[in-house]
Amino acid sequence: MKHIYSLIAALLLGVASFAQLPDGSIAPDFTATDIDGVEHNLYELLDEGKKVIVDFSATWCGPCWSYAVGGALEEVYEMYGPDGTDEVRVFHIESDDSTTMDDLLGTGTATQGDWTSVINFPIIDDAASIFDAYGCTYYPTIYTICPNRILTESGQGSADAHAQIFQANDCAAASLINDPALLGYTGGTTACPGEPVNMSVDMMNLGVTNLQYCTIAVMDGATELLSYDWSGDLDTYGVANVDLGTATFDSDTNFTIEITSGDDNTANNNSSGSVALATSGTSLIHIEIMIDSWPQEIGWSITDASGAVVQQVNIGEIAGEAEDVIEWWVNAPSEGCYTFMIEDSYGDGINGSAWGVNDGYCTVKSYDDNLTFVSSIYDYDGSYQFESEAAGMAVTSVNTGIQELSLNEVTKVFPNPFSDQTTLQFSLNQASNSSMTVRNLIGQQIMNLDFGTLQAGEHNRVLDFSGITAGVYLISLNAGEETTTMRVTLK
Repeated sequence: MKHIYSLIAALLLGVASFAQLPDGSIAPDFTATDIDGVEHNLYELLDEGKKVIVDFSATWCGPCWSYAVGGALEEVYEMYGPDGTDEVRVFHIESDDSTTMDDLLGTGTATQGDWTSVINFPIIDDAASIFDAYGCTYYPTIYTICPNRILTESGQGSADAHAQIFQANDCAAASLINDPALLGYTGGTTACPGEPVNMSVDMMNLGVTNLQYCTIAVMDGATELLSYDWSGDLDTYGVANVDLGTATFDSDTNFTIEITSGDDNTANNNSSGSVALATSGTSLIHIEIMIDSWPQEIGWSITDASGAVVQQVNIGEIAGEAEDVIEWWVNAPSEGCYTFMIEDSYGDGINGSAWGVNDGYCTVKSYDDNLTFVSSIYDYDGSYQFESEAAGMAVTSVNTGIQELSLNEVTKVFPNPFSDQTTLQFSLNQASNSSMTVRNLIGQQIMNLDFGTLQAGEHNRVLDFSGITAGVYLISLNAGEETTTMRVTLK
């Protein structure tokens, strides 16, 4: 799995950065039974006002063993656990399900020693599902979780360092009557000039009674962009996504969001966000992605101002090998505001270097009728990680460039070279009868596929070469009155 590879990479490279739940995230709930047969539920402990430290580990992990032997978490447990001040619970979570109880006891083949002899707090075994739920990618990963469910990566710190986190004021259990808190902006981040942007925010109730009302304002400096009177019935530690309404922007704007009434605590009333003005361009859009070793994690979409999908490639549809370059042409149907969004299901973008392979990239550009570059809409160089990113496009002119592209200009085979399977991607200007043949270099037909009548737009067909001898082949695609031929290599 990817998280096991990450540890190897971290040990080889020394320092690495990985995607996982960031500070300020809501900790996923879990119920698990420790090796002594005692069941623990995270949210029940948090509702009791306890702070919880989770140490995601593996029996074979050297840094995990060194930290356990150092005794920092044991000291925390002794001072602040059930036999101390009783404000903290600590769990050692063995997160590699391939290890055994013998490994925990130090008698197996994948172990650094007897973990039960150096850990005096509950040990939970076979917990890879919890590790994955938290988006963890390396061992050890250590989180401190406050009663409000918000987590902080506390890392391999001293007992005092851990105490500073869970004894902070913002980690205290709910105590005030009315205490709504803003967790972060969740609305639109791109805008076309004069076009409305949906504004929203996540809000948590940190009060001891159900939250029933508050007023939230969005401010551009001293200027109020909008104000919203929220009402409802939100439980203690409950989270609501509040739709604040819409605002319009004529330039890149940084703004603040404030709770202005209905609150007994002003310390957690503020959040911030930003909107970037869309890049102007033509309707003819070119998307190019160089993939890393996990192309199946990547997907993208282009949507119009109403949210309707113009074109998309779903997560799981991209295939190929590291450093393959894949291209798409899209022609937006009309002038207006569009959004390009790229997503990564694992949350690490195309940042392959974090895993010991080369970074990928993604560029989105617009072109005119002559296929001359007009503007850069999105440019990602693979140097950082993301779950999703968006870029706005203000289409100011509709061209017919895509109609002038010949079939060979909009047809790709990826990966190439390939083993067993590859994908044929092509775009049709109009509905056409389409078929494909594969021949070897001496002209013998190896494969023949009749696709029937296909509608205008982009099409993908997976070609299965299983059982065919490795070598060089010619793929001919016929669509309407056009034919294009591509040379491919079967490894």
